Amino acid sequence: MLEQIRSLIAKALDDREAAADAVEAILSAAETEGRSELSEDEATKFDAARAELRSIDDRIDELTAREAELVELEARKVKADEARKALGVPTVKVGREERTYRPDSGHNFIQDAYRATFLNDGEASVRVQRARAEALVDYRSTTGNFGGLVVPQYLTELYAPNLESGRPFLSNVTSVPLPEAGMNIVIPRGNGSSTVAAQETQNTGVSNTTILESDLTVPVRTFAGQQVVSRQAVDRGTGIADIILSDLFAEYATKVNVSAISGDGTGGGHWGVLSTTSVQTAAWTGTTGASLMTSIHNAVGKVNSSRYAAADLIVMHPRRWAFLCAASDTSSRPFVQVDGPGFNAQGNGAAAGYGIVGSLVGIPVVTDAGIPTNLGASTDEDRIIVTRRQDVLFMEDASAPVGLTFEEVKGDQLSVQMVVFGYSAFTAGRFPVATCVVTGTGFKSILT
Repeated sequence: MLEQIRSLIAKALDDREAAADAVEAILSAAETEGRSELSEDEATKFDAARAELRSIDDRIDELTAREAELVELEARKVKADEARKALGVPTVKVGREERTYRPDSGHNFIQDAYRATFLNDGEASVRVQRARAEALVDYRSTTGNFGGLVVPQYLTELYAPNLESGRPFLSNVTSVPLPEAGMNIVIPRGNGSSTVAAQETQNTGVSNTTILESDLTVPVRTFAGQQVVSRQAVDRGTGIADIILSDLFAEYATKVNVSAISGDGTGGGHWGVLSTTSVQTAAWTGTTGASLMTSIHNAVGKVNSSRYAAADLIVMHPRRWAFLCAASDTSSRPFVQVDGPGFNAQGNGAAAGYGIVGSLVGIPVVTDAGIPTNLGASTDEDRIIVTRRQDVLFMEDASAPVGLTFEEVKGDQLSVQMVVFGYSAFTAGRFPVATCVVTGTGFKSILT
């Protein structure tokens, strides 16, 4: 466990160095040009880089404190062992240390794996890592000397699960608790302002207009899946139940995310961003990285002009990020500077990545394969979402997803029914103008 913590600290220190270099690069650019103030774009990048630096420092402090606790525990153990040896007291160890995941532990491995992967739950992540360390302790070499007495082992620990795109989009918008009751959530919205005007003369009537309000109704949706397997597969198989539940959890995460992006409100799904009424659009009909960057700037400007606040999230398909990373201007300068500061670049980030990959025009970029690629007249286009994350709301039950196992329902067939479900609500309709979707035939342009 101590080595794992130290490995995480080393990784965090590397991340900190990269973040510190980004901050230094921004300040150095202004200093080189003899400026005492940062430009608006530089200030945005500086704030984002500084926030990331602080977040990394907090993580380092947490990991260092955990390391210190483990070192202290080890030192106490060594001291106690030395005292035992000096006094001639034999060391007696009864049984073994309790496992992280056991029937009476109160924690579920699949639930923790889901929360660590998709919800960035730190405590769940620590438990998963601890369980892995426990499993490694039990791995022992075997030998052919024992012949048929050695049980054949299949590489179940290397099981390759079904690939799912996950929920990068939902992990980066505003998440609020789902109310405990009800299947509809009502959000009041102003749709007609009161008025203020100059008083023409003294002692005359002033402007008087009643503010208007309408209700935005957001339905609570249920996403669920099940699998029926034989009792024999569960009892005699290796990790069958965990594999099935894990697959259901991953599929749940993906389908809720896809519905929040492109659901049309039918079939029990969400009204996704791409289907939300009054969301703004910006067209891309060119074929070059330069023309796409112009369209993205247009989308950012539309949010600024209509929402009177800045967009702070760009979501695109991984193929679109790859297209931009490969693009350059007429002077062969890249639009996206990969892994480091660059001159005149409009973006920065990692070409090889998924989820948070970098930034464009000072705005964080998230890649998400949940963005559809079958849109447009020829059904081969994707889309880019430019939005203000505070105005995009995702509400999910705190315990979601829930995994249930029923043995009684099909007990007469010796079948086990496994069900995963969760309740959630999503809307980009609170301020539709806070989102602009880049659309158009330009999205036919991809790397092949």
